[in-house]
Amino acid sequence: MTYLGLLRGINVGGKAKIKMADLRLLMTRSGFTNVATYIQSGNVVFNSDVSDTDKLADTIHAAIFADLGLDIDVVVLEKTDWAAILKNAPVWWGADDTWKHNLLVLLPPYDMPETMHAIGKLKPEIEAAEPGERVVYQSMSREFFGRTTTGKLASSPLYKKITVRNYNTAHKLQALLDTI
Repeated sequence: MTYLGLLRGINVGGKAKIKMADLRLLMTRSGFTNVATYIQSGNVVFNSDVSDTDKLADTIHAAIFADLGLDIDVVVLEKTDWAAILKNAPVWWGADDTWKHNLLVLLPPYDMPETMHAIGKLKPEIEAAEPGERVVYQSMSREFFGRTTTGKLASSPLYKKITVRNYNTAHKLQALLDTI
């Protein structure tokens, strides 16, 4: 089966640095096949005979810790689940070029009502957020980013429970998944 692995918080601000070539090698040595990465922010697609995504995430986490000494959260999704996430996105997500569009991927275990509560009261004229399956679709005005509720997530405890991919990256990852 084909999977997408999302590593949280690597290569950001000089912390938790992992070269993608090293990640591909580490994944291959861990028994994964057809390993490919996309940009430097911890996106990896691969094949595995293991069907338990939590077990796959644990295997990747353990390999990174053993080889690189980094305690990195990992989320693994099946190719079909990622495709469904993109297919089921709200019509407004990605539609307005003046807004920034992100996909907030929740780290397990997660509680969607708790997550939406933690996001807080939105300002609909400058932002939107909608829960999906294991994700929250987020859009916000670039011009008024500093005034948005969702723009302040980085200083919230919720931020440690998510990994963020922007609209373009989310779709490029789907294209990469489709090649494997």
